[in-house]
Amino acid sequence: MCGISGCVLRAGDREPPAPLVAIVEYQHRRGPDSTGYISRALGDGRSLWFAHNRLSIIDLSSDANQPMVSQDERYSLVFNGEIYNYVELREELAAAGYAFLTASDTEVLMAALIVWGEAGLAKLFGMFTLALHDRMTDRLILARDRFGVKPLYYRQNCDDIWFASTPGAIGRNEACAPNLEYAGRGIRLKYYEDESDIAPYHGIHAMPPGHCAVIDLSQRESIAPKPYYDLDAAWRAERPRLAGMDTSALRAELFERLRHATIIRLRADVPIGLSLSSGVDSTTVAALCAEAGVPPLGFCFGDPDDSASEAPGVKRFAAHLGQQVRFIPQVKGYDARRLFWRTLRAQGAPFPHTSQIAQYAVFEDARAHGIKVMLGGQGGDEAFMGYRKFFLFQVRHMLRSRDWGAVPAAASNILQILPAIASRASIFWRERGRYSAESSEGLGSGLMLPPLAYSSPPGAGLGGDPAIRQALDVTRYSLPSLLRYEDRNSMGNSIESRLPFLDHRVIEFGTALPIRHKLRNGMGKYLLRDAMRGRVPDWILFNRDKRGFDTRHADWVASGIGDAIRQGLAIHTTASASLLPADAEIDHYFSDKQLTDVASRFAEATTLLWLLDPSFASYPEV
Repeated sequence: MCGISGCVLRAGDREPPAPLVAIVEYQHRRGPDSTGYISRALGDGRSLWFAHNRLSIIDLSSDANQPMVSQDERYSLVFNGEIYNYVELREELAAAGYAFLTASDTEVLMAALIVWGEAGLAKLFGMFTLALHDRMTDRLILARDRFGVKPLYYRQNCDDIWFASTPGAIGRNEACAPNLEYAGRGIRLKYYEDESDIAPYHGIHAMPPGHCAVIDLSQRESIAPKPYYDLDAAWRAERPRLAGMDTSALRAELFERLRHATIIRLRADVPIGLSLSSGVDSTTVAALCAEAGVPPLGFCFGDPDDSASEAPGVKRFAAHLGQQVRFIPQVKGYDARRLFWRTLRAQGAPFPHTSQIAQYAVFEDARAHGIKVMLGGQGGDEAFMGYRKFFLFQVRHMLRSRDWGAVPAAASNILQILPAIASRASIFWRERGRYSAESSEGLGSGLMLPPLAYSSPPGAGLGGDPAIRQALDVTRYSLPSLLRYEDRNSMGNSIESRLPFLDHRVIEFGTALPIRHKLRNGMGKYLLRDAMRGRVPDWILFNRDKRGFDTRHADWVASGIGDAIRQGLAIHTTASASLLPADAEIDHYFSDKQLTDVASRFAEATTLLWLLDPSFASYPEV
């Protein structure tokens, strides 16, 4: 796990360009273990520079540092992430005659791209962004993993090209203005990233997940990303096979896919930890790690003596599994303000809730205890319909398609979750614009932002095929923004986050799985729960009480974060006036009550702080 960057510029000094050095310094936390640069003269008189911040995880020797150059010096590579199946790929490539000089997955990745070209991307099980230059042809390849676990941003301005792992690194050096459309969609639609190239800054583009770009630098070609992976095609191809299998066979295949996805994510030469909650997903990962004989140290946000927290459940599960766990308590006062500013700087963009701060606190504590790799359960809800909204999608689709045979099961599901739906009905109604087929309504916002040009893709509405809507959670509505929070919070603490549920074999299986195996007895993720019987306790597997991070949002806002927000905005009172309603006063509009009770207010606050000072230089250093 690292930070990558590079540029194509008119030929200059033999030393790295100052803006590239600034990007490397900006991305220091992504890779504090070593820094490297390399340059290549292009045939048209320009120069290509690669730079790398390394977080050493596999093969800790300096031989595995980057940028890495092939043995014949034809190819140069910078790479961020991990190739989890590098052991198997290494064996395949060695059998074909490739000789390796290191034990790193970086060299395996380079060999795969040299031997198989772009087709090698389909062989990778992992999370990655990469840049590969061929000195003989002056071709540059940029690529990003299937689901966008790792970020890659680029800017092309005439003949100059810049790319980096973080948009702020480029935006700061290129004086790019914040993208108001990006900010507005985060507030109104509750997601920032998606399957497109939208980025937080004008003039900067995100490499879309599952895409690569091959640029002929000798022809000064424009960067034109093209897909090498299509989730929709993958799950549709898998669907007929799964539809013909019985429950026992499906359960066995799911378990094996998850088991292998977890085992290959335990490959590391550094200490491994686990972000642990009392939910099905992270306890599944914990149980599979323990079964593999590698039980990582657990980290849980919450107080094990607080009955309103999920931490007592984690403590009970840890005792059942024999797992060691560290508990990170709710913070107050200075610690709350400190974590708020650190999270905002790590994210480099707006975020909607204090749960992102809790996540940062978990990674910070893990790093303080020597952890460099953290496993987690992110992606389980998207992979197996873990959200309650899917019961409503199921009913609407059943009625629209007149599938009366599905009525008894659907009715049973709804009856069993009625209390939970009733308790959250106001939230669903408030967010209904996110689920309609043709809507630009979304959530309301008082900020003076441009109108949101938006329409949902086919299948997004309540009456569409639930599997299509599930896939859209992976590509648009849910996962992309969650992965941004995860990446920035983990890398802000120099930790690599690994997510077994985001193995493409697991996501494809879960999306293609017949809905009766996902929604049953008033619970989502039913086959997953069934597959983990005997490994995870039933009181976790069949508990309908779904919780997120126990952040006590109102208490946390009142104990210091609200004050921090108002103090930060007060620095820019005049500038903020153009973005706030005409009669709005900062102290009232962003009062603790408003920050707690108004759905979009916290996101509006972080948005304003970012828009007013994207560098965060004017805010407290903590």
